[in-house]
Amino acid sequence: MVRLSHRGVCVSDIAASERFYREGLGFEPYQDHGVVEGPDMAKTMQIPDVRLRAVMLKRPDGPVIELLKFLQPDATGARERRPMVQYGLVHLSFYVDDIDAWAAHIVQAGGTVHEETRAHFEAGGTTMLYCTDPDGVRVELMQAPGEAERFSHSGICVDDIDVALSYYAALGFSPAENHVLDQGFDWLSTITEVPNIKLRAQMIRDSEGNTIELLKMLEPASFGSRERQPLNRFGLTHLAFWDDDPATTAARLTERGGYFVEEAHVTTPAIELMHGADPDGVRIELMRLVSSPG
Repeated sequence: MVRLSHRGVCVSDIAASERFYREGLGFEPYQDHGVVEGPDMAKTMQIPDVRLRAVMLKRPDGPVIELLKFLQPDATGARERRPMVQYGLVHLSFYVDDIDAWAAHIVQAGGTVHEETRAHFEAGGTTMLYCTDPDGVRVELMQAPGEAERFSHSGICVDDIDVALSYYAALGFSPAENHVLDQGFDWLSTITEVPNIKLRAQMIRDSEGNTIELLKMLEPASFGSRERQPLNRFGLTHLAFWDDDPATTAARLTERGGYFVEEAHVTTPAIELMHGADPDGVRIELMRLVSSPG
């Protein structure tokens, strides 16, 4: 059985990010792994002599994030919001009951509100607004009639929807809502910050309700590397899954356009870890519990 465990975020300051996600977005303390280091971690992360702090937070409605603060070597990359048309993990999205109140909470918690992205989808009655965490991760707020406050989804910019659908099916996800937005809507250009954008947004969902948005850009074309990035690169880093049989899952995912790195495969007395990537370079971590801690 495969099930989503968490989404990873590389951060510059654990305390600042904890404050943001707890006070701004309603996450709560979950697990503090302290300082993570040693040859097994260096091997599976493919970062020599790695040392990092790892703190996990969980929202009452289920989603878990892992905050990674690299102590050695330093993290790299721009701490700015990435373009929506760049391949890979692009954002986290939340339904809120009062978009202005939540935006105010985000500012108070050390985030940034990008008021120029506020948009209103008249047909659905949905108001949307982008914010960013202290390291530039895009956080989408959505207020819509009949939608209760909750985590909605995480987004991935992909090259081929069908290939991505096949890949994530092996991780337990099935097609859900499909939105073809190919009319050059002004509200869509505003929220994405891409003039005249046209896209397809295919939602996929697992049996526990976890949702991923697959974004295929029709105009303009997507850009950027489709190779997995180092874990010590600021921003959204990876999707992690618990798996009773990671070797079998890794083989299935490889057949569907992804890959795994055997050199990064480790088994400790407590856990087995496999690292790879989906067809668009999103890091995928498979984890199997070998024995109960303690």
